[in-house]
Amino acid sequence: MKRLLGITLGIMTALGGFVDLGQIVFTTQAGALFGYRLLWAIVLGTLAIIAYMEMCGRVAVVARKPVFAIVRDRLGKPLGIAMLVASNLLNLLTCAAELGGLAIIVHLVTGWPERTVLLGIGVLLPLLVYVSKFQWIERTFGLSGLLMIVFAVSAIVLHPDWKAATVGLNPFAHITGHHQALLYAYFAVGIFSAMLMVYEVHFYSSGAIEEDWKVKDLSENFMVASLGSVLGSLLTIALLALGTLLFLPNHIFPEQLSSALVAGAWPYGQKMLVLACLGTLACIGGAAIETALSGAYNICQFFNWPWGKNLPPKSAKIYTATWVGMFVIALITVLVGVQPLQLVNFSIIFGMAIMPFTYYPILRVAADRKLMGKHVNTRFDTVVGVVFLMLIVLAAAAAIPLMILTHSGQP
Repeated sequence: MKRLLGITLGIMTALGGFVDLGQIVFTTQAGALFGYRLLWAIVLGTLAIIAYMEMCGRVAVVARKPVFAIVRDRLGKPLGIAMLVASNLLNLLTCAAELGGLAIIVHLVTGWPERTVLLGIGVLLPLLVYVSKFQWIERTFGLSGLLMIVFAVSAIVLHPDWKAATVGLNPFAHITGHHQALLYAYFAVGIFSAMLMVYEVHFYSSGAIEEDWKVKDLSENFMVASLGSVLGSLLTIALLALGTLLFLPNHIFPEQLSSALVAGAWPYGQKMLVLACLGTLACIGGAAIETALSGAYNICQFFNWPWGKNLPPKSAKIYTATWVGMFVIALITVLVGVQPLQLVNFSIIFGMAIMPFTYYPILRVAADRKLMGKHVNTRFDTVVGVVFLMLIVLAAAAAIPLMILTHSGQP
């Protein structure tokens, strides 16, 4: 049973991070513009998040340090507070976007007024989190998210060009035109960023402590991180393929979540649309919960206050009040009229800009022999971590200028 819980943690973390509202729309758009040529960015992001998620799990188990305790200790209090504010602002933006995405899907399926649906979701989702143990949140959203496999089935049934897909593993694609080159770079950075969103590692390391993983469980840590990440990666590749197969030949740039949902069920029509919607609801709902809980984890871990979903609310008052507050502020943000997809575009690029300040401390602690003992990084682990950190820094430096130059990816 404990192994099952560990696997569902990996699945929920990966699906909530990889296949959230931003990744669904963003990756489909990338396929509609560039075909399979950005496949390499998905593979690179997958390898990076596996490496760092494994480090986070190992550090959480051995040093009993979740991510934001590491950020506080390694960056110092002034810079740590700045990162706390930036990370939680990103969590709020992402949570608001996911709540808006949930309302869009329910509206499409039922025809109910979107604003009414949004209010209902804003009440029911926090209530579900409040009454559920951490393990049941994992099981419900992690395993339900597997319904997203319908997107992969649809992509295969539409007969992708496997040779062209193989060529997409080469990052040095021939792109004609200055604006197209900028767009290519923007979507490459965005896809890479969406696969490394910092709330993934916040949630994963906190979840490992919530489940009371022990050193003897470390043998499963890499498997859990890898399995969830590879699954999320395969679904992301399916989204890229659907954008390539359905939108690129018709010169359509999909700007709505509904377009991606229809693409996921295209070969089967209405029969599969319900499954596509249910799987997407689970993934986006999981992302909303991850970001709300991550905001509470961050604050409590930074200031060393009691935290944990499995603690009675009276024993972790600040933690409980914080994640409830995250949901409330996110709901208000969408209710005042901010469009979910606008929030998504900004959160993906803004997320890239703050990533180095999260992943650098993780690498430092995982390579610290005094803290980690015999479970310290191997030389290979550290070299891989440094290489990916350098790529993260380069992408972070390019993210905001590319967003400005491309008008947030407009063709």
